[in-house]
Amino acid sequence: MRFIVLGLIISCFVISAPVSAENEGPDFTGFDQWLEKTAIEAQARGISKETVERAFENLEPDPRVIRFDRNQEEFVQTFNEYLTARVTEYRINKAREFYGAEKKLLNEIADRYDVDPQYLIAFWGLESSFGRYQGKYSVIRSLATLGFDPRRSKFFTEQLFGALQILEEGHVTPDEFVGGWAGAMGQNQFIPTSFLNYAADFDGDGKKNIWSNKADVWASIANYLSKNGWKRGDGWGARVTLPAALN
Repeated sequence: MRFIVLGLIISCFVISAPVSAENEGPDFTGFDQWLEKTAIEAQARGISKETVERAFENLEPDPRVIRFDRNQEEFVQTFNEYLTARVTEYRINKAREFYGAEKKLLNEIADRYDVDPQYLIAFWGLESSFGRYQGKYSVIRSLATLGFDPRRSKFFTEQLFGALQILEEGHVTPDEFVGGWAGAMGQNQFIPTSFLNYAADFDGDGKKNIWSNKADVWASIANYLSKNGWKRGDGWGARVTLPAALN
């Protein structure tokens, strides 16, 4: 079971680069014009007018998102602080409980994608505390805010188009389309392009439900690992002791 603990250490999907904090509030002048332009491009990419209009109706930027973007915990905490806060005894014990209780299904998923089942629990535990914390921010609003912001406009605008595609395909309703402040979604906290590339419909119901279907959640994590070169049985790393003379 030690791999569950080790897996928790490395399973954060970082999507942004470090930046310094800003004291002034964001300037959203021109947001409506940017949104109109983005809506036109979304339809040119094949998203229906109905989906775009429903997603963008009465949409306003979220200043909280910009503040969070400038002060991400991954970049203002030391590694030890970050690790201590996340790999807790509670998460270790819950990981063991879930692994024992769900071993049959986890093994089925792991066998299909040729990955290690314990890591599916590890990623799940770190990303959303086993599905308990998925975020309550509107995915569309957050991504539109970050897409308009010049710091990483291209990246987050592309995520916004991905989010609209998810709505278009009907995997989630607009009212339920919530996530973290930066647009990470569901129990495995996929950003939209990761969802489109890796989300899996394990139970075959026609929807890739990473919000409330654990089988789809774990299969999506397994597919992510498999498609990114995970080697079953190799583990993610090894514990070492450095020689005292090493600089």
